[in-house]
Amino acid sequence: MLSQTLVRCLPDFWKLSQAYMEEMYQKPTAKGVGRRRRPGLNLEKVTKCHSLLEEIIEKYSQYVLRLTGILSEDESMVSLDCMGPVQIQATMQRLPQTHALLAGHFMTAIMELVVNTANDIEAIDMAQEPAIILANLISQLKAGLVLFLCEMWDRDAQYMSLHENWCLHHGTSYWPPFYIARRDRQNAEGSPATVADIAANTELLPLFLRTAQTISNQLGTIHSAALQPGKSTRTMMQGQTPHFDATFDEGQRLQSERSHELHDMAVAHVKRTFFGTLYAFLDTLHMLAFSTQPLPDARAASLDDGEDYAAGGDAPSLPTNSTAETTRQEQSKGSARHSTRSFFVLATLCNLTAFRLFVVPDLLHSKAVRYIFKLDVADELPQLEKILRRLDDMIFSYYIRDKTRELSLIVHRGVLMGGFSWLTTEMPKDTQPYVSEALLYMVFTHAEIMDLIAEVGAGAEHHMVKQQPLTKRVFQVLAASLAQDLLESIRAIDSFSEGGMLQCVLESLVISQTLQTYLTAPAN
Repeated sequence: MLSQTLVRCLPDFWKLSQAYMEEMYQKPTAKGVGRRRRPGLNLEKVTKCHSLLEEIIEKYSQYVLRLTGILSEDESMVSLDCMGPVQIQATMQRLPQTHALLAGHFMTAIMELVVNTANDIEAIDMAQEPAIILANLISQLKAGLVLFLCEMWDRDAQYMSLHENWCLHHGTSYWPPFYIARRDRQNAEGSPATVADIAANTELLPLFLRTAQTISNQLGTIHSAALQPGKSTRTMMQGQTPHFDATFDEGQRLQSERSHELHDMAVAHVKRTFFGTLYAFLDTLHMLAFSTQPLPDARAASLDDGEDYAAGGDAPSLPTNSTAETTRQEQSKGSARHSTRSFFVLATLCNLTAFRLFVVPDLLHSKAVRYIFKLDVADELPQLEKILRRLDDMIFSYYIRDKTRELSLIVHRGVLMGGFSWLTTEMPKDTQPYVSEALLYMVFTHAEIMDLIAEVGAGAEHHMVKQQPLTKRVFQVLAASLAQDLLESIRAIDSFSEGGMLQCVLESLVISQTLQTYLTAPAN
């Protein structure tokens, strides 16, 4: 309302001021000093009109900065000390409390309104003083809004775990339609486009991506706002320095220096917040993997047998809609697997893979990062990649540790404590039971992964799980561990007969041929 009133009334005010300065109703009687001389004008009246105009624009500027919390009530100039992290958090407590997305929406609207008001005032072509004040206003306003929005973004990133619903999907077809990984499709197996069609991930990942994309665009919109050069601004841009009085020159020089410092502070804060939110999301994934409490088995069973459990098992079932019943069964199946810790670990591993392959490249190639803020991310990428790898290895080791330990016990018991005489045996006839037991354990592990990370819903297929990068990774480690355990157990045998050696070769060949798909070069 204030901006509309200012734009509506300033032209009339300037027309009256011009008539007053040109002394249309009386002859000039005095000559002022300190302003540039205009033929036919009373310089004393010019000084009064310009001073009043400066005061109006300055009051408007201070009102806008105070309204947004950038300028405190007892100050007339923005202080850098008041824009530190602690001071910003204190200021945010006085502002309306909401999340960063909604705050960014209104911040861009405020920025657009102020810039349009400033451009309308500049288009009146009144004098050069308002253009300087308005340029400083826009520079300080957008720096302050960027700092506030970054702080709210960083705050909201700490609570991303509250949005995790553990609803697993395959592929990225339900992600935001403008993410970069689907721009260049290739047919080669294992390419980003191929993996994007099958990669398992929960709904938390596209939510984080969409939030980061939206806030980055909002920050870019605020940061790119600028005053359109009018006649007075073009005069200054052409090198024609206007001669203002000393007080105005010194005050606006300080304001201009303060604006440049705020701009540099805002850009540096955007970079810290951008990578800070990525690190915070990794902390969220780590916390979700290890701190999420599985549902009790009784509650998971009740989800599977919902109607019978509620009715005590004796009440006759009522006719239900087949689609609704199918949906209920799918939801029950998805909830039942929440009773095991392995599901949360595997889902987090899938999220980490999708985060590294799709989310990070998309955000690093966003318009705001590359072209508007021009952030130098080269020095941060190695650290981010290092933390990603370390977290991935930590969670993967947690899951695979019990599997490899169980396989090791099967092999060691079968080879060294199975009652088989490697020294006296004759020609081999069949493999020992431990070989079948070890392979069967890997089959059970594969079935567990299929049940835990299979997509629940219409059209979900178990064969998609076989193509998951996580499945291949797990079995490559298990196959290498099985081969290493077999080698260590055989080395622990003191001596072999010819038949014992052939028995050893037979069992090794059976294992290697069965797991040929997952054996790496070192394992072979």
